[in-house]
Amino acid sequence: MPAKKSIPAALPLVTIPGGSPARLSENWLILSIEKAAVQAGHFAWPLAPEVARAVIHYLKHDFRRPKIERETLELILRRSLAGIGCPAIARHFELVSSAPSINLATLAQQAPLEILFFQQLASLVDEKVTSLASALRLEGLRSCVLALTGSASWRNSCQRLSDEIVHFIRARARTLSPSLLELTIW
Repeated sequence: MPAKKSIPAALPLVTIPGGSPARLSENWLILSIEKAAVQAGHFAWPLAPEVARAVIHYLKHDFRRPKIERETLELILRRSLAGIGCPAIARHFELVSSAPSINLATLAQQAPLEILFFQQLASLVDEKVTSLASALRLEGLRSCVLALTGSASWRNSCQRLSDEIVHFIRARARTLSPSLLELTIW
């Protein structure tokens, strides 16, 4: 009889004061470590993924709580970085924001003309993407499109505008941050 495969443990939620808990990911840690390395003068530091994997392994197998405070996680990373002989990176380590979001429906209400909408969307995407987050979430696309087109029901023109908005967001995010790991638009 083949050995049973163990179910991998879920990573804890990171609790951030004043914010809602966010699911931890390896990519989030890698980006945070890379940012600290750059601030310490180490561009393209190759050990970031290895350090992130080691901490993820610890959290999956030895950390038995469903949540971890941001400060505790940052302390674990700083100690890990200092422990492998990288005190400068450890001093600069800070967890980057997890997933900034933009509510497209609200933006469409504030800027009901397409030209104004795209100008404000560009500014918001620029601001969120350059914050070195690992993800960007945009919500309310359908409501946004209906508001901008003035339609009560979905039409071909709605689909074209929806596609245009998605293409615009992807192109702008990719240009500003090729390392953006997750882009969610719904």
